[in-house]
Amino acid sequence: MSDKSTPFISIYIPTKNRFTLLQRAVQSCLAQSYQSFEIIVVDDGSAPEVQLQLQQFAQQTPKMKLLCNAVSVGAGAARNQAIAIAKGEFITGLDDDDEFTAERLQEFVQNWTDADSFLSTGYQFYTGPGQMLRSARKAMTITADDLLMVNLVGNQVFTKTRYLRDIGGFDPQLVACQDYDVWIRLTQSFGAGRRLANFSYIVHQEHELERISNPERRLTGHQQLIDKHRLLWTASQLRSQQFYRQLQSGQPLSFALVPLALWRNLKVLLKVALVQWYQKKRFFSR
Repeated sequence: MSDKSTPFISIYIPTKNRFTLLQRAVQSCLAQSYQSFEIIVVDDGSAPEVQLQLQQFAQQTPKMKLLCNAVSVGAGAARNQAIAIAKGEFITGLDDDDEFTAERLQEFVQNWTDADSFLSTGYQFYTGPGQMLRSARKAMTITADDLLMVNLVGNQVFTKTRYLRDIGGFDPQLVACQDYDVWIRLTQSFGAGRRLANFSYIVHQEHELERISNPERRLTGHQQLIDKHRLLWTASQLRSQQFYRQLQSGQPLSFALVPLALWRNLKVLLKVALVQWYQKKRFFSR
């Protein structure tokens, strides 16, 4: 089904009751310049009328496979269902409210080496009309020690399907941070990954529908992640995790964060402070 020049890729997309957003996600896959792929959509317990829409959409989309759960099993378990049936030599994921730029798969295939445990990219964040932020600009090697300090990947990677199966896929016991947990285990098992210097993943934050991971669940999941890997963290890595945990809490910044920041995180703290100041200024200037 694939060869060395055009390896077959599986793209997994979990979804629930967000058919319109899912259509955009799937269309961004179909628009890829690299066309040797399949799309595996796992509907995780949508309403019957939404599942009917998905079934009709799948019939009209030859590259798309559809799995439907009558009862929700959670995003991590849904991803594992897709991983189990994936036919691709390589695999990558997409959230149902996000999208790929047209060159994403091509750039992954062109840059992959057998020394990589995964490839990742930077992100474009759309927060409203005409409002776009970019993050993770620099190409870099990402080691297991780097990931224990901070999640330098984000929420998606490109890797070998066999690698995800060998580590057991996503851990459904974690209520959030399931992706971060996978990146840690990938580097523990298969060595360092790499971030490419592009922004081929678009994160949409302008809509009002709940994203797959909300802040409250993310804090709980992050603590579960810390507990799960409690034997791996060094003291400085654990301080860094506590720093990012405080940032994710949604609480206003305070000087109490400075001791947790370490030198490497002071720049992050300054950026967050500037963003919060800018948002407050815009709110009160209306």
